[in-house]
Amino acid sequence: MTQHEYQVVARCTDPSHPGATTLIYTTHAASIQEATAKVQKLRIDKMTPGLYRITQVTEREPECTCADPGLGGKCAGEPWCAKVEGAAAASPVPE
Repeated sequence: MTQHEYQVVARCTDPSHPGATTLIYTTHAASIQEATAKVQKLRIDKMTPGLYRITQVTEREPECTCADPGLGGKCAGEPWCAKVEGAAAASPVPE
């Protein structure tokens, strides 16, 4: 089974919590569902229940040259796009 690299973004559900508002994990998995389950089991479940919710899972691809990638995009052959990470961190938590 082919493994891909995924970026998993989790957001804090409690605005008054003193910890990070956004957590970004990288994992290798065969699918988005597997990547989500791995991060949930290994990371999110070990924290206070319900404190973080996974809001985005994106396959990471290094070979893209787009100038303005937007969420889910890639750029300039980098392993991951800093513009995308910044946009993910700045986006509000969906209800």
